[in-house]
Parts: sequence; C-alpha cells; structure tokens
Amino acid sequence: MRIIEEAIALARSSGKPRTVAVDVDGETPKQPWRPTWPWYVTAGVGPIAVLLACWVVLGALAAVGWLTSPHASLGNALGLASRVLLLANGAPTQIGGVNLSIAPLGVSLLLIVLGVPIASYAARQAAGDSADPDDTGRIWVDGEAVTMKVGGCFAGVYVVGVVIVAALCDSLTMRALLGAVTIGVVTGLWGASRGVAYDPTSRWPSWLRAVPRAMGAALCMMLAGGAALLAVALWVSRQQVATIGQQLDGGPASVFLLTALHLAYLPNFVLACVSWILGAGVTLGDGSLITMATSDVGLLPAIPIMGAVPGPGFGSTVNFWWLLVGVVAGAMAGAVITLARPRARFDETALVGGLSGVLAGVCVVVACGLGSGSLGSQRLATVGARLGPLAVFAPTLLGLSGMLAGLLLGLLRRPPRDHAPEPGEEAVGLAR
Repeated sequence: MRIIEEAIALARSSGKPRTVAVDVDGETPKQPWRPTWPWYVTAGVGPIAVLLACWVVLGALAAVGWLTSPHASLGNALGLASRVLLLANGAPTQIGGVNLSIAPLGVSLLLIVLGVPIASYAARQAAGDSADPDDTGRIWVDGEAVTMKVGGCFAGVYVVGVVIVAALCDSLTMRALLGAVTIGVVTGLWGASRGVAYDPTSRWPSWLRAVPRAMGAALCMMLAGGAALLAVALWVSRQQVATIGQQLDGGPASVFLLTALHLAYLPNFVLACVSWILGAGVTLGDGSLITMATSDVGLLPAIPIMGAVPGPGFGSTVNFWWLLVGVVAGAMAGAVITLARPRARFDETALVGGLSGVLAGVCVVVACGLGSGSLGSQRLATVGARLGPLAVFAPTLLGLSGMLAGLLLGLLRRPPRDHAPEPGEEAVGLAR
C-alpha cells in the first residue's frame, strides 16, 4: 500500500498528467520481529534478571566449594552467594564468622555490564512507543525524558530487589541502600541514554563539554598505571605467590575458586596500586603502611596475592618515578581540553585543564574508597588505600599537571590576532 500511495502522490505533484507504473503484485518486505510487551516490563523485569543471573554465577562457584568440602551444606553455599551479591552492592556482611565490608568491585562491574544493555533496550522500546517514524524511518523523541523515565524505573526496581535480598539475609543497612541506589542509577541512566543516543553534555557551555572526556582520559591513564604496577609486583614476587598457592593446594577446585576470588577483587587490587602510585600508599591493617619510601606490614592472610606485598627494605628513590604516571594523567586531561577547543585562550585551557585534573583526582579518591574496607573487626579492620593522604595528593597532582599542560599547549596553539571567529563568538570593538 505504501508503494501505491507514493506513486499517486508523485503523479499529483505535477500539473501535467503522468503515467506511473505500480507493481500491485509486489510483496511487502517482512518487518523484523519486535516484542509486544511495553517498555516498563523490560525495565521492571530486567533488574531482577540481572540480580538473578549474577546470583546464579556466584551460586555455581559456591556449589563447587560445597562439592569439594565434606563439612559444608548446600544451603550455606547458596547463602554465601547471596551475601557476596550484597557485598558487591556495598552491604557489609559476615562470612565464616568474619565481618567483611570490602566490596568485590569485579562483581559490581559485572552487574553494571549485564544491566546496561537491558536498560538500553527498554529505552529504545519507550522511544518507539512514544513517537512514530518519519519518511526516513527515524524516530524523533525527547531523549532526556525517555532517559529519566526508563533509567528511573530500572533503578527503582533494582533497589527494591537488593533491599529484599538484604532483608532476607538480615543485612539491610544504609550502606546497602546507598550501594544499590548507586549501581541502579548508574546502570539505568547509562543504558537508557545509550539506547536513545542522548548526550547530556550537548546543552552544557562549550568550555565544559570536553571536561568529561578529559576526566576519562586521566582516569584511564591512572588505571593503566595501576595495572602495570600490579603486573610488575606479581612478576617480581612470583615465587612468593606460587609458594602461598602451593601451601593452599586443595586440588583443581581450590585453584579454580582462588582464581575466581582474585578476579572478583582485581579492580580493588588495581585501585590500591593507584593509591600507591599517587604517593598516598596502602594500609593492610592496624599499624601497617606501604608507600614508595617504606614497607611495614605484619601478619597477612594466606592469600596468593599477598605474596606480592613488599617486605622491609623496599623503599627506594627509584620508586618515586611512578609519580610520573599521575603527572602524565593530568597532562592528558589538559591536552584533551586544548585539542577539543583549539581556538580557546590559553588562560581558559589552563583553568579548565586544571579543573578536569582535580575532578579526575576526586573520582580516584571515591573509587579507592569504594575498593577499601575491612577483612575483620580487629587487626584487618582497615584494608586498602589511605584515603586521607590520597584526598590531598590525587586532586593536587592531577590538577596541577592538567593546568600546566593546558597552559603550555594553549600558548603553543594560540591563534593569531586576525583569526576568524568561531561560531557563537562576537566581534567586540572600541569606539574612538
């Protein structure tokens, strides 16, 4: 029918009679299958499916331990999976009589990775339900409204699901609620905005639009530096790590579970290395300190990764070269700002580059705080980055580096006086 209507419209568009050939026997191309349920079903069932899928993965790992342990029960194994799921959402819990509050950020990232495509799909459904396509097949919708609607629904259901699990496990605390809200909001809004290609920075001032990209570049550089330091530490201490693993030898199942445990906490290890790189150092319990200048630790848990902890006499002036990672990260933030606005004045690139570095440093502090916590209530009550010094060192080092890079690159790329104005610039003159 659409072919016939287009042919008739084409014939009527001219004053002279025109003969148009119409293929009335042509078959209409088949449309791809689309679900008939509304978007809020996807946004409502999706978070529960994400929690259930993650619980199944954790339950399978716990079941492996149950099969290899003669004194464990299946109920305790499944309860362990629920508690680890809550721990990934920031809820302190008790496992094996030990109070734990260090969130396995690897599991937290898994929840986000599983939820983003679902929220994105729900947003596309909502966009299709609220508008009709034009002649080109494109759908014009209010991206902000769809993002807030779908993201809010996804986050709300996710929080309710976590609260129910926490109540059943008797672990409902304010931290559990805040952690669920954080993961739900980040997943819902990120996925929904991707689904409708909504860019919240499009309405920001021109000088502010490149700040998120600059922060992202600085954070990626810091994470790459932390991963490199962790790889170097594991390589140098490979004998100690292997020795601890051999002492814990419980067969292939034990190796499999230890590997899964290390992967779950891998982002935590990287963030601890980031804190060390920025000069703040790491603590592994009461009275312990690991910095570039010293290493003072006591008894540590029998976990293979602890074999990479340096012993006494580790401090050296060579270690301070790692500070260049923070300098380069801040400089990358300033470079992104300058390249994004090549016609901007050098004072603007310096200030915005410094602002980007400071904000990236604040994000580092927040991430390291999320990756720290307790491994008990006594000596290991505080494990992870030293947040006090890090709150000073990270914004300062990245901010100064970003400001200096923005200043130097802004001066090098400074346009001549007779350059053509950018769109939106106004020519201002003085009347004689």
